Amino acid sequence: MIDSDGVVKLIDYDTAKLYKAYQSNDTNVIGTTGFAAPEQFGITQSDERTDIFSLGILMNVMLTGEHPSKKLYKGKLSKIIEKCTQIDPNKRYLNAVSLKREL
Repeated sequence: MIDSDGVVKLIDYDTAKLYKAYQSNDTNVIGTTGFAAPEQFGITQSDERTDIFSLGILMNVMLTGEHPSKKLYKGKLSKIIEKCTQIDPNKRYLNAVSLKREL
């Protein structure tokens, strides 16, 4: 979406969750298949790294026009995208600051 100031905003109302502190996994299965991180489907509790996964998918789609399951980006950002989209959250960037630093 583009707001009245011309600023692009990325939204997806299907990628939300109901967060309950001190739980070992998300209490509701919510997310857009293919863009939501695996932990959003009840594997573990989601956190900042969940958004990093989705951002990696989005970067790949923006650069190739395809989901990485169909076509992986080959270029300067390929290692960053690969790290963002790791199934294991512990193998992704720890937070947005560390991803920004890498970019």
